[in-house]
Amino acid sequence: MIGRFQPFHKGHLLLAKQIFGDCKELIIAVGSAQFNYMFKEPFTAGERIVMIHESLMESSFDLCRCYIIPIENEENNATWFAHMRSMVPSFDVLYSGNEFVLNLIGKQIEIRSPVFIKREKYNGSYIRELMTKNDDWKKLVPTSVSTLIEQLRGVERVKMLQKMQTNGFYNMRRYPVTK
Repeated sequence: MIGRFQPFHKGHLLLAKQIFGDCKELIIAVGSAQFNYMFKEPFTAGERIVMIHESLMESSFDLCRCYIIPIENEENNATWFAHMRSMVPSFDVLYSGNEFVLNLIGKQIEIRSPVFIKREKYNGSYIRELMTKNDDWKKLVPTSVSTLIEQLRGVERVKMLQKMQTNGFYNMRRYPVTK
């Protein structure tokens, strides 16, 4: 299971349950691990790993059958899959509904399309947008995630990062613009 998990939400949890129903083990690859403190990527890899771990514990997953591994982005899309595969334990099946990922992988491994539930609501972009509007985002994430986000002052962080993005603080390469 590959994702950015910005933040980990109930849709991700449902997907993890789906995979656990089909497979002996679950590998969760936390993508874009090197990016954080940007509106699209507000949480650090470590914070996202804790979100995932706490959510799986809260849902009584057998953590002995789970791996949560941060993966930095590979800049060369043609070698991305080989890079990702070298960073995680061996696996036979990849769950992805992302057309770009499917094209990058081709026929290298079995790919299963997950069943997405309420994808329009269980969506990190939507949840971050709700945070900026002081709207009810908590119902879309596991309780442990909302608790962690509150402890991190994550809503304030997301609002600040949106403001910075709106004011042009970041350029297209995701780095702060310096003058």
